[in-house]
Amino acid sequence: MKKNEGITLIALIITIIILIILTAITLNNVIGTDLIGFATKGAESYQIASEREYLEQNVLLVQAGKYIGNVGAEKLGDELNEKRLDNSSNWHVIKVNDKTYDTGWNYIKSGTELKDYGQAKNDWLVNYATGEIIQLEKDNYMSLSPGDMLAIKDSLILNVDSSIIDEGVENNQGALEKQLGENVKLVNFDYNTESGLTNTSFNFDGKDDYIKVQYDKKEQKDALAKNGFTFEFYGIWNGGTTASTNGNEYKGIFCYWNGEENKQAQFRFGIAKKLNQIIWNAGYDKSCSDFSSDTNNGWNQRYQIDLEELKKGAYITITVDTTNSYPGEVEKYSEKGDFYNQAVYLNGKKLYGGKYNKKQWDSFCEKLLPSLKYFCFGRSSMDKDGSWHYSKMNAYALRLYSRALSEEEVIKNYEKSVEYHSLLTK
Repeated sequence: MKKNEGITLIALIITIIILIILTAITLNNVIGTDLIGFATKGAESYQIASEREYLEQNVLLVQAGKYIGNVGAEKLGDELNEKRLDNSSNWHVIKVNDKTYDTGWNYIKSGTELKDYGQAKNDWLVNYATGEIIQLEKDNYMSLSPGDMLAIKDSLILNVDSSIIDEGVENNQGALEKQLGENVKLVNFDYNTESGLTNTSFNFDGKDDYIKVQYDKKEQKDALAKNGFTFEFYGIWNGGTTASTNGNEYKGIFCYWNGEENKQAQFRFGIAKKLNQIIWNAGYDKSCSDFSSDTNNGWNQRYQIDLEELKKGAYITITVDTTNSYPGEVEKYSEKGDFYNQAVYLNGKKLYGGKYNKKQWDSFCEKLLPSLKYFCFGRSSMDKDGSWHYSKMNAYALRLYSRALSEEEVIKNYEKSVEYHSLLTK
């Protein structure tokens, strides 16, 4: 009897102790979670209020500096810049739902060093002219810049890409031309889905549409002459119109032009439809290179390509690297000399690689380049003065660099551009 009573009493005491422990744990979890959550929210609210107060004081000091001289305050973060073709390498906008913030606003990202305060823990927009301050909720806004669709910005001359234009202006001529900038003109566009801008492409009707971009500063041309170039086309090419009389049905995609309508363009790119070839040349000298058409027309570089791929959509990259030359001897060259590297890529993979005659490029830079003033996208000339050839195409991207991209950079551009375009078409 005593033994049984003892066991029952011990069991009861243990049960009570276990219940007390479980109750304590439960209460601790419930109360502790609430207290921790409350404390965390309080700390976050305090941090936001503290940073906002710091930014308000910074805005006041910057504004005061305009009237009483420099008082030591500087604008914080990155200055945003509206999207235009003529600033295609340095625009930056913030989108919050359907609203776009650009020129006039500064973007302060978390981690930005705030003088005499520490690092910002939140993301902010500040308008130093109006004094407006907006806290950006993480994962509830988009920061967009050329880097979001381009891997490479260094030496980018021009990026023709529909994503640099704000939504809602694609068929509004006045709004669109206002965004292009003074040195860029849309010529003969009808501002509809066949001839103008959509949210995924610049569309050229192949009859008379082209984009004209002023590019006539000496330092710009010097960079092109010294380093070479990269030309990229991404989109759908589907013929066009031609003034050619040689039967090759040449269609122009790109050229560099002196601005006189009755004169032939130089630095010409296009498609010979009958020959299934990409043709480009810098003109002037007839010194042969790899992929030259023949010894009599050594300036023409011809690359065989499947036009059906272009009609479905393709990414073409052409590079000439003029930073380093090397000697080369090939039987078809009419004379010995030094050469540069040239390459063609299709959808990120090298299609052709070879030599480009240094004498030919140097002659172009010396005798033709100084007189050229405008890049034209959507047209070119080939046969004679005043003969213009247009391409019908939906251009997802048309880009020109004043240097040759490396193979790794070409692949990176291809992958990011295709990825970005896929987002636009979802």
